[in-house]
Amino acid sequence: MVKGWTALGTVLALALCGCSDSNSNGSCVPATCAAECQAAGYTVGSCVEGTCRCSGTTDAGADADADDDGAVREDSTATDEGGSGHYCAEASYIWISNTAEGTLSKVCTLDGIEVGRYWTSPQMGAGDPSRTSVNLHGDMVVTNRDPTSGPSSVTKFAAEPGGCVDRNGDHLIQTSTGPTDVRPWGEDECMIWNTPLGAGGAIGARATAWDGTEDPDTGAGGFVWIGALSNGIVYKLDGETGAVVDQTHVTNQPYGGAIDTRGNFWIVGAFCTIGICNLAKVNTADLSVEYVNVPCGYGISVDAHGRIWTSGRTLAGSCVNRHDPTTGTNQTYTDSRMAAFFRGIAVDDRGSVWVANTQGDVLQVDEESVELVHTITGLAPADVIGVAVDFQHQIWAVSQGGNMAVRINPETYAYEQFPIGSGPYTYSDMTGYQLRTVIEIF
Repeated sequence: MVKGWTALGTVLALALCGCSDSNSNGSCVPATCAAECQAAGYTVGSCVEGTCRCSGTTDAGADADADDDGAVREDSTATDEGGSGHYCAEASYIWISNTAEGTLSKVCTLDGIEVGRYWTSPQMGAGDPSRTSVNLHGDMVVTNRDPTSGPSSVTKFAAEPGGCVDRNGDHLIQTSTGPTDVRPWGEDECMIWNTPLGAGGAIGARATAWDGTEDPDTGAGGFVWIGALSNGIVYKLDGETGAVVDQTHVTNQPYGGAIDTRGNFWIVGAFCTIGICNLAKVNTADLSVEYVNVPCGYGISVDAHGRIWTSGRTLAGSCVNRHDPTTGTNQTYTDSRMAAFFRGIAVDDRGSVWVANTQGDVLQVDEESVELVHTITGLAPADVIGVAVDFQHQIWAVSQGGNMAVRINPETYAYEQFPIGSGPYTYSDMTGYQLRTVIEIF
């Protein structure tokens, strides 16, 4: 995992540290906490109410993290939490598209602090960002769906300064320090590339997934797969350069996508919400395409056994479906409430599947029986669109109606709300947990 980092000569008081310093019951281990904080460039690490907190002056005149290749962050406005002074141990982030304002929020999953906000396309406020996908190294792409001017596009951001690019040659990394610091398009040096798709106009690019072939330590290599609703084209992008290196075509109007254990790109179609649900399986090796029918679809995820999970609404209500490609069988949980609308879905690899309900709920479904276990109600205003699992096994829900992200304890169902940008809509693999679980290296 990429280490945390700090800036030159900055005094940081009580910066939150991470979770790898805790034992199995969540308490802080003092020796581990001190070692982690010192490795990150702080002078002191101590346990405060069970949480590791870093403090003290970083090494003046030297980069606090040797893994950053000499790059350090501009730090004129550092604070103890958030912005350039914030240390998110284990580099655990959730990346959420703020569709209504054309930005992307980068949130530390350890404490819910938004550590960066970025324009996602040259259209800035009109960019219409939607799906995000995180690779094994923690870097991510965001797909700009239907900009009001200009083309659909995909943009890559580096998670840590070591992967950012010093474009102006000042030996500093100029990047967002938090939600009030959105740099002009092209000036944020953690934005790596932007690739327009199609022939100049919006093509409804939606389904988005990294394929897990990149190096998890360096981030080198790997490909990004994008499905466009309007023209049915599936694009293969080079993860390093953003160049479109190949493409194929599907007929189910791509809406969401996920990579399975064998590297196939599964795409859920746009018409699933009216009961005509078709999944396309794109073989990423030879670009051949197969189709299967499932009872419902909107959100899509994959478990470690290679089974495809979808959630959505049909004419008879909402449902969660598990499709087994090996046997060709479906197993379904059905909810007949017509007001319900199941959206994003995520598998936690601990026996549960989590589903966002637009009414403001999150459902827990048993992975083996496909039966309802629990419904967490009232955790946000209406329009809960997305759900994800982080690397501490906490569950995150994205509320479009509440302009917030909600972190849920899967054991107690207690939750915390964190404000983000306007109109968040993401319901893809926004932490990278699903990819890491599926390819069985986590």
